[in-house]
Amino acid sequence: MAHFGQKQEKEYQRKRSLQREVLELLMRYGPKKWDTLSADFAIDRRVNIQPVLDALKDARYVEVGENQDKMVQITASGLTRLEMP
Repeated sequence: MAHFGQKQEKEYQRKRSLQREVLELLMRYGPKKWDTLSADFAIDRRVNIQPVLDALKDARYVEVGENQDKMVQITASGLTRLEMP
């Protein structure tokens, strides 16, 4: 198992926290446009949420629509992930 330095561990925890926030938001409010999620997190937290959304998509915790709106919605796997600590 790889050991993280303090800085890497903090960054890892921050990304995990942001992933959880996105999943909770989608569970609570339903699907949102990709651009809306990006803008909301950029304004509220001054972070680039794109890598977080990409990671959630790659892990299949969210689905992203193919149309121009790119609606993001939580999947069954995403809901299961929220049940974990």
